[in-house]
Amino acid sequence: MKKILIPTDFSKKSYQTINYIVELFKNERCAFYFLNTYTFDAYGLNAIELLQADDDWFDKPQENSLNNLGSLLKKYSGIGTNFRHQYHVISEYATLVKGIEMHIDNLNIDLLVLKGNRVISKNIKDIVDKIRTCPVLIVPPCALVNKTLNLTITSTFKDQVRTFGIDTFLEILKNTNFVINILVLDNNKTLTTEAEGYLQRLINHLKSFSNKKIKVVHTKKMLNLKDYAVSHLNEILCVTDKKPDVFRRVGLSQSAVISTLKSLQHNLVLTIHQ
Repeated sequence: MKKILIPTDFSKKSYQTINYIVELFKNERCAFYFLNTYTFDAYGLNAIELLQADDDWFDKPQENSLNNLGSLLKKYSGIGTNFRHQYHVISEYATLVKGIEMHIDNLNIDLLVLKGNRVISKNIKDIVDKIRTCPVLIVPPCALVNKTLNLTITSTFKDQVRTFGIDTFLEILKNTNFVINILVLDNNKTLTTEAEGYLQRLINHLKSFSNKKIKVVHTKKMLNLKDYAVSHLNEILCVTDKKPDVFRRVGLSQSAVISTLKSLQHNLVLTIHQ
C-alpha cells in the first residue's frame, strides 16, 4: 500500500486537491495522511504577556486543528468510501516544512501532494527546496482527472536523469491508465552524443513500466517549456531538481526548479530530486 501525505489548511483549494488525488488513485491501494500544522500566534506579545497567557490560548490552535481534521476524516471515510483507500489525520505543532519532514521520515511516505496557486507561495518554494526524500506533486485548483493520465518527463539531458523518484510515482500508478512522454529541452539537431545516450537510457528504463510507445518531443530551447505547458494543461509535467551545491546547502541560493515553477502555475507538476 502506497502512502501519500497531503498537508491541508482546510481551504477550498485544499479540498479540491484532496478530491483530485483521491480520484486519480481510485484504482490504487493507498493510505492518505492529511497533515495540519499549527503554531502559536505570539506576534505583538511581549515576554510577560506570553508567560501570563492562559491555557485556553495555548489549547485553541490544537483544538481547531483537531476539530477540522475530524470533519475532514468523516467526509472521506464515510459511507461509500473506496475499499482500496485508508485515511489518517495528523495534527502537529510545527512549521509546515518541519512537520512535513518529520512525517515523511516517520511514515516512509511515497508521495507528497501540495495545493498549487496562481502565484508560487513561499511554502511551496521552501518545500521544493528542502524536501528531497520523496517526489512532490503540485496540484493547481483547475486540475481534472482524465481517462488517460499523461506524464511528461522534461530534461535537457545534459546530465543523467536518476529515476528513483519517477519509479516511485509510476509504481503508485500501476493500476491507472497512463502514457509516458519525454520532452527534451533542446533541439534534436544540437543534442550531444552524451545527451542522446542519457535520453535512450531513460527510454529503455521507462519501457519496463508501460507497454505503450513512449513519445519523445524536442523543443528548441528551455524557454519553450512554458509554451508546451500552456498547450498541455492536462498533463503532469515532471521536472528534475539537481543535487544542491554548497551555496544552496548554506542557504545562499534556492533550487532552480523554483524559477521553472513560475512558468507552470496552471499545470500539474511533479518535482523529482536527483
